[in-house]
Amino acid sequence: MRREVPSAVGVALLATVVACTGVAWPTPGRAAPIPEIRDPLELNASGRDQPTGPNDLSRAEREVAPFAILPGPVDSSAYFVGPGDILTLSLWGKVTRSVPLEVSPEGTITLPGAGTMRVSGKTLAEVRQELLRRVGAEFRGVNADVRLTRARTFIVYLSGEVRNPGPRPATGAGRVGDLLTLDGLTERASKRNIELRHRDGTREYADLALFLASGDANVNPWLRDGDIIYVPVAIEFIHAEGAVARPGRYELGTRDSLLTLLRLAGDPLPATDVDKALLVRWKNPYEPESSFVSIQDVYARKFNPVMRDGDRIFVYYIPRYHEQHQATILGEVNRPGTYPIAEGVSRLSDMVRWAAGFQPTADLNAIRIHRTSAPVGERDEELERMLRLPKSELSTGEYASLRTKLAGLREDYRVDWARLKAEGGALDLLLRDGDIVRVNRLVSSIRVDGEVRHPGVIEFRPGHKLEDYIAEAGGYGDRAWKGKVRVTRGVTGQTILAKDVRQLNPEKSDSRWFDRSVAIIGVAGSLAAIALTIDALAHH
Repeated sequence: MRREVPSAVGVALLATVVACTGVAWPTPGRAAPIPEIRDPLELNASGRDQPTGPNDLSRAEREVAPFAILPGPVDSSAYFVGPGDILTLSLWGKVTRSVPLEVSPEGTITLPGAGTMRVSGKTLAEVRQELLRRVGAEFRGVNADVRLTRARTFIVYLSGEVRNPGPRPATGAGRVGDLLTLDGLTERASKRNIELRHRDGTREYADLALFLASGDANVNPWLRDGDIIYVPVAIEFIHAEGAVARPGRYELGTRDSLLTLLRLAGDPLPATDVDKALLVRWKNPYEPESSFVSIQDVYARKFNPVMRDGDRIFVYYIPRYHEQHQATILGEVNRPGTYPIAEGVSRLSDMVRWAAGFQPTADLNAIRIHRTSAPVGERDEELERMLRLPKSELSTGEYASLRTKLAGLREDYRVDWARLKAEGGALDLLLRDGDIVRVNRLVSSIRVDGEVRHPGVIEFRPGHKLEDYIAEAGGYGDRAWKGKVRVTRGVTGQTILAKDVRQLNPEKSDSRWFDRSVAIIGVAGSLAAIALTIDALAHH
């Protein structure tokens, strides 16, 4: 702030300013123009010795005003001047001079040639206004400004539920939240009813939790000399549950309303039903009362009651808000991945179509579906009872019932694609959210069972004869009935005697089951395991 001085030169004040520069003042009674004041001791490297505007610091100012670490710019309307502060009175125009003014331990400053002025306990804005008024009454043709050059450091005291009580250094530009942190409070400490006791007997309250949650500086008051910060024990609480960002219990503040509680809880989520929430309050220590409220009305301040200890707000979700079900198909398909589905509508055949069909190497006889989400139904108490009993205590009927129930709860399915295309219906499984469809690679193989030395699965090799596979299985066992070797086809299940099989070839399924896009896949995918069974010799 600056102003042009309207009146004549004040002899006492200007004489003091001139005397400070070493320039003689003319004898009383003789008029003289205001001299141009220049002091060679204050010349800087550029040859400029004094400020030429309100934002220009002289060398003298820089020497007495080292930069202090402040939490932010000083608010002149909130900063209270006190002992140790250094102000600077800047004059420029016909008189160019910077006069440092240090606030004494008694809370006063000394104006050159004009006596003392009490400034302690006044805001910086009030001090500036009074100083400019006094200077303006004395000078004419001179611009003036007052600024805070160095903020003082003073002592405040932490007490109550803090981990390390005692004195702390602070500045007039600091707030309660600059000294108190959540880590510095005990587990029982109040974070919302922190008492700030001033030396003049007045009190303010700091709400550290609300300040950190919302950034509202009004609940984080400024510090003054000798303040005592008292942290009590938290004893009263309110609750927000449901569709808010931070549901849970919150300490009750001194001026809490329903809107304050919602803001502490991080505000409603986008999925919130803003038309209806349930507010539960207590008529007495034992009897609650509830009412439905509109979240929109709360934020519009049409309905915003003051909170009381134990109050709860239940905020509800919009049903199925942005709900998207999906299923995944993996393995031998052309476009494996995750696809959106509509539960109760999308089927396995849809998933295969979205994945652009099967790879030629796909095993179409055993497509597997793993279900990660079990159906929601009523609790089966009978099943739970049987599961708790040992097998020895189950009757034959109960054991059969248990096996049937467990089979019905299975979450893994095996689908034969050829049968699905032929019969459809229930075989074309309805997909559910989270289903994983896996199409494995087909490995053509021959399974040799029965009376051979090493029964098991052997890789199919074109041109190999029946005896070749038996030889790879270690040959016939001692009790093998060589005339009763049977071959069972994997796809059709047809069983014939080995003597009637000229050559072991993979079967070809009828391609009419498949549309043109998967016809080749159907033929290649029908490579089935062929089972050889060698029976033992009959006992005579």
